[in-house]
Amino acid sequence: MSLKLKIAATVIGVAILAGTTLGLSNISLTLGTTPSYDFGSNFGGTQPATIQLHTFTVNPGETIPWHYHKAISYVVLERGTLTETHIDESSGACVSAQFSDGDGFVEQPGDVHTVTNTGEHRAVITWATAFPTSDPLLQVNRRFTAGGIYFPENPPNCN
Repeated sequence: MSLKLKIAATVIGVAILAGTTLGLSNISLTLGTTPSYDFGSNFGGTQPATIQLHTFTVNPGETIPWHYHKAISYVVLERGTLTETHIDESSGACVSAQFSDGDGFVEQPGDVHTVTNTGEHRAVITWATAFPTSDPLLQVNRRFTAGGIYFPENPPNCN
């Protein structure tokens, strides 16, 4: 993928995320670095990485658009109700799972997914992942900054 195409995809993704999730807000964002992390051949191999521990809120009805991560991500839903939808690799079908207070789930590297607050109250999510140190943090709005979020060029349509 050319640099111009990557930049255009990132700008479009940020615009989509900003337009659909303005209620997202950071509670805490903690970053650290490691000199060597293996992202696999699809995401640049072994390189310096930023480790992210992030707690944030999602308002009822809000959706985090289709995205993926370059490293495994661990998610704990501290409070609320979420529905996570992803594409099943073997069948290509849309698969959804609902989570509530205290549930956790794992997002594998490269798995394209979306998350929606399907509950009646604000959801509080804590999420841990790694991303290449050379990749920027996204300042989605004045209250939400995150790293390690990448938007697919052709997001799935699971409606």
